[in-house]
Amino acid sequence: MIDLQTLQQEYYELLSLQQFDSHALDYGILDTHTVLLHQLAQVGNSGITVFDHHRKEHVFTSYNFGELFGHDMDAVAAAGSEYFDSRIHPDDLVQLLQNGIAALKFYHRIPEDERRNYKYVCEYRVIGNAGSYVRVIEQHQPLEIDARGNIWLTLGVLDISPNQDETQGIKAQFLNYKTGVIVPLVPKNDTAASLTKREKEILTLVKKGLPSKDISEKLFISIHTVNTHRQRILEKLNVVNSLEAARYASELGLLE
Repeated sequence: MIDLQTLQQEYYELLSLQQFDSHALDYGILDTHTVLLHQLAQVGNSGITVFDHHRKEHVFTSYNFGELFGHDMDAVAAAGSEYFDSRIHPDDLVQLLQNGIAALKFYHRIPEDERRNYKYVCEYRVIGNAGSYVRVIEQHQPLEIDARGNIWLTLGVLDISPNQDETQGIKAQFLNYKTGVIVPLVPKNDTAASLTKREKEILTLVKKGLPSKDISEKLFISIHTVNTHRQRILEKLNVVNSLEAARYASELGLLE
């Protein structure tokens, strides 16, 4: 059985991989954001948070979490992340932490100048206004990145999901909102980075539009061998086709 405390420890250890210069962080920026985020919460009827990766705590929570989701705002102010976690369906909390760990690893893998381009989107269940569980959709994206390239402040936007099907589990993915490419969150067994040299060669050629026959001729291997490699690639990256695999591997910088 997966231990929740162990996952939480791993999550905060990953947060600590970023090394901040506290003297270089201008928290006046947060004050500026706060004014705009209050207005956005009022207009958009969304719950909005800001998480500080340096302090490892929520530094902003919009006033309307009580109205929208039945949150105790005094408890939010006192307990922060612990209170938010207490509102999540217990069957979803472990997977959400696993997803959070995978999301941090993803951000650490991609080039610093591309981190702003990605939005993490997930659906899960929380206790709602009526005291019963409702599905919500949450979007996270970097709000401020420091001079060292660290993700400093993260913006979170929480809404009631239009999908209230209780039988569906957690959904999570990354969206590159500049290119429109959707990136699966968790590669099977987290083995995306373990692609072999041959697998990378084949994916590079797939990305160029070559079919298996042409790839086999170019690499001097049989079509059967090419197709076997392609199937293993799909399993490693947990995607449904080779074109999606090529896009995903490119996003992770595995084909460079």
